[in-house]
Amino acid sequence: MISLFRYMREALMRGVQVVVGTALFDVWPLLSLRHAILRLYFQAGAGFLVGRHFQFHRPHFLRAPAGARLTFAQNVKINSNVEIDYSGGVEIADDVWISQNVIIETHEHVIGSGPKSGWLVKWFPLEIGRDAWIGANAIILPGVKRIGARAIVGAAAVVSREVLDGEIVGGVPARMIGQRPAEREGE
Repeated sequence: MISLFRYMREALMRGVQVVVGTALFDVWPLLSLRHAILRLYFQAGAGFLVGRHFQFHRPHFLRAPAGARLTFAQNVKINSNVEIDYSGGVEIADDVWISQNVIIETHEHVIGSGPKSGWLVKWFPLEIGRDAWIGANAIILPGVKRIGARAIVGAAAVVSREVLDGEIVGGVPARMIGQRPAEREGE
């Protein structure tokens, strides 16, 4: 019975996202309605904004860990065409920006013999730290446990390892290309 409930909830949520993710919901007051509806499914703090054509889902929801959730802290800004697989669980801290066309994956298939449908699936939790910025067209691969506070992932980067606090990464695969200046008192 729980499986049927989880299936129906996921199917309903995906359908609702298709509707509220259209350009029609980009105008006020429908934009406020988009965010209110998303708060029914996900924990989101004040200042939460999401562009159109987003997809927050659990691809293997019937087999995924039951406690895996997607949470957004305060002032999280997500641009258009962002896909977040939260089957392993994703926590997004305050003041995070996620630019357009970003893909975040938290599961992988363990390649085995026989048909792909029988392969094992592994899930990985992900934390995106305070004031991080994920650039346009970036991909965060499964197994990345953390994008550090104040970190910047450059446009079109493919992240396959943890990004440390304040680190700026870019490239394929992503590697350190710089460091954000230290925060000054009061910022």
